This record gives sequence, structure tokens and C-alpha cells, in this order.
Amino acid sequence: MSIKKNFIYNALLGLTNILVPIVTFPYVARVLGPDGIGITSFAISLSVTFIVLGSLGIPIYGIREIAKAKGNDQKLSKTFSELVSIHFIWSLIVILLFALWLFFSNTYTDETAIKYLSFLHILSSVGLINWFYQGIEKYKFISILNLISKILTIGLLFVLIKQPEDYWLYYFIIVLSNALSAIISVVYSVKHVKFTIVGLNFRKHLKPILILFSTQLAISIYVNMDVIMLKYFSVVAQVGYYAAAIKIVKILLVGITSLGVVLIPKIATYIQEKKPEEVKSLIEKSINFVVLLSFPTIAMVVLTSKNLIDLFAGNAFMEAAILVKLLAPLILIIGLTNIFALQILVPSNKEKDYMKAVLVALVINIVLNSMLIPILQSKGAVIATVVTELTGLILTFYYSRKLVRFSLNLKLILKYLLISLLFVPLSFLISMVFKQDVMFLITFLTSAIMLYGLVLLFLKDAFFMDHILKPLRNGTRNLLKL
Repeated sequence: MSIKKNFIYNALLGLTNILVPIVTFPYVARVLGPDGIGITSFAISLSVTFIVLGSLGIPIYGIREIAKAKGNDQKLSKTFSELVSIHFIWSLIVILLFALWLFFSNTYTDETAIKYLSFLHILSSVGLINWFYQGIEKYKFISILNLISKILTIGLLFVLIKQPEDYWLYYFIIVLSNALSAIISVVYSVKHVKFTIVGLNFRKHLKPILILFSTQLAISIYVNMDVIMLKYFSVVAQVGYYAAAIKIVKILLVGITSLGVVLIPKIATYIQEKKPEEVKSLIEKSINFVVLLSFPTIAMVVLTSKNLIDLFAGNAFMEAAILVKLLAPLILIIGLTNIFALQILVPSNKEKDYMKAVLVALVINIVLNSMLIPILQSKGAVIATVVTELTGLILTFYYSRKLVRFSLNLKLILKYLLISLLFVPLSFLISMVFKQDVMFLITFLTSAIMLYGLVLLFLKDAFFMDHILKPLRNGTRNLLKL
């Protein structure tokens, strides 16, 4: 399947992941309140840390190795069987450790349901093998499965969540959706591979897996450490504010980072075939794509943070508005980091460099969280997150430039930045007509998008016209012209 179609299906996946929280979170946040959201966010963050611990870095490593084996059925089945076996055995050990930790820990003393749901959350993740379908480029299956799962989630949320005490049901629905996706993924895999236990070679995978595992675990720790440390050094409501703010930013990140995973198999193939110019071209297009979308998105988020929080979570979460503004730069930072890490370092077998960057970022994150959260609470967690991600960006950029001599089109970057700054006077003019309400938000966002597109058209921006406007005109043909 071509990159264009893969991107379309991955974009559909991303669109689903964007729309579902937009539809559900405003309702859930208003029913459960900051405390309920805080409790479930803490539980999810803790469980995800153990899920990453059990995954052993296979979700990224597996994409690359499956992509290399694609086209050879015997090799594909062997590689799949090796990776699934490693994942399963290690996951059982991690699940046992988590069970022991739950038994002896007093973390969930008053939350028995949350305790057992956390255990089931980790257990169900063993069957999530999206890395296999990404490696063989079956993005259509991933998108359809995700869509079905999300529809089920939406239905159950609106039917079952009725009062603040239903926060455990909120987590139950998430775990149920996760478990059903895992079961279907495993069952469907038999159409593509034959699982075997004969002639497997685990040793060749261990070194790269352990390096990527260390990297992914470190990422998971610093991504989830903010929520975990907020729970211990602050009050549950602060966790709720932070969760609401980070949720908005992550929703916007989905569309911007959707291209990254799609390109891993293709770039891995180009590197294997020694085609440096093709790799360089893809990387430069990816950078331009991220910058083109990131600057206007950041500007719109900063200028409408209060409106977004009011619409998305309700007035009870208004303290999160400043957090949204502070987190907005992550849209660009993480978008670029994903390019350097997932499109260059991982396909180039430079897991060690990726790990170095992440470990440095992890140390900075822990130090800053320890210093800032007790003083600034959720604002401290946000500052730590932004500095951490910026550190990761700088280091992955440094290591990537050693491998691929891609160019940064500074003129193009400056152009997109300056056009995005036009949103400031636009916001002021619209606010004179509409008060700070839903009408202001809708009018401003619509006007800003139109202004951005019209200015780019007036300037005859080649990248915008060739890779965004032309595909829109032609439906989906020639998407990104990759």
C-alpha cells in the first residue's frame, strides 16, 4: 500500500482520536469534576508506565523488523513469533510484579475498583499488536478497529457515566475498549502470519529491544511522572487541571504527528536500499508539514485557551487555561522530535543515540518536577514538561544531523510564523464583536484558518499549494506527493 493511502488511513485514525475526546471529555469532565478526572488520570498514568515496562520497546522495534520481513512469509511468521513470544513472557513477569506491588502498596487503599481495573488494563495490553499491522502497512484495519472501539466507548460513556462517583466506570470503559481491541487484533493476525515455536532466535532481538525498551520506559516515566508526582506533592484537583490541559494539547498533536509512524517502514526500506536522497526528501517534507501546521495551531490555542477549557472541560477547570498556554509549544516541539527520533534514528538502527537523548531528558524532568511541583503545583509540572521535551528535541536533532544532511528552510519557517502572528489582531477585532463565548471561539478559529490559507495562496507558497491545497482539490490523490 502506498504512503498516500497509509497516510489517509492514519489521518483517519488521528481524526477519530481527535474527535472522540472532543465529544466525550466535556461531558465526562463536567460529571466527574476535577477530583474524578484526577483520580482516573493518576491510575491511567501509573498503568501506562507498567504497560510500557511490559512492552519492551517492541511497539517501535517491531514496526521496523516486520517491515524488513514483509514479502517473505516464512521470515515474517518467524519474526512475528519471536517478538510476540518475547513480549508475552516479559509481560507475565511485569504483571506479576504489578500484582505484588498492588498487594503491598497503599496507593489505592480507598479505591478497590481502580486497583483491579489497573491490573486488567495492563493485562489487556499484552494483546495489542498494532506494531505488526503498522509493519505490514495494514493501516485500514487499524483505523477500522479503532473506529469501532471509539464508537463503543462513546456509547458506554454517555449511558453509564451519570454522577461524580462513576469515575471508576469511566476507567472501566477505557479498559474494556482496550481489551476488545487486543482480542480482535490477535484473532485477525492469523490471516497474515502463522505463529510457531520452532526454530526461533530470540537472542538477535534482545540487544536492540533492550535499548529501545530503556528509551520507551524513560519516555513513559517522564511523560507520566508529572501526573504521578502531582498526586503525591499536591491535591487531586491539580492533577485534574493538568490532565485537562494536556488532553487538549495531545488531541491537537495527533494530526500533526500522524505522518511519522506511517513513514517508519518506508524510510527503513530506503535506508536498507541505500537511497539517501529519498530519505532526505521525505524528512524535509515532514519538517515542512509539521511547521506549516504547528505555528497556526499554537497561535490559535494560546489566543483561545480560556474558551477551549470552558468548552472542553467546564468552568470548574478554568485554572487549566494558563496551563494550556504554557503547553502549546509542545505542538511544534514534539512534532519535530518525532521526525528526528522515529523517522531518522530508529530506522537507522541508532537506538543508542535515541536512548541517550531520552535519558538526559528524563533526568531533567525528575529534577525539575521535584523542584517546581511543591512550589508551583500544576504550573511547575507544565514547565518541567516543556523544558524536558525541548531538551529531547535539541538532542535528537543533533544526532539526526549526523546521519541525514537534511536542510531547514528558515525562510519558509519564518513565513509561517509571521502569518500566524496575524491571528493576534484578528482575535482582538473579533472579540470586539463577540464576547468570550462559543461564538467567539467558532468565529475566530474559522477566520484564522481562512486567513492563514488565503495569505499562503496570495504568497503562492509552493509547499502549501502542492502538498495541502492540491490534495484537497483532488480528494486524496497525490497526498503529500510522496
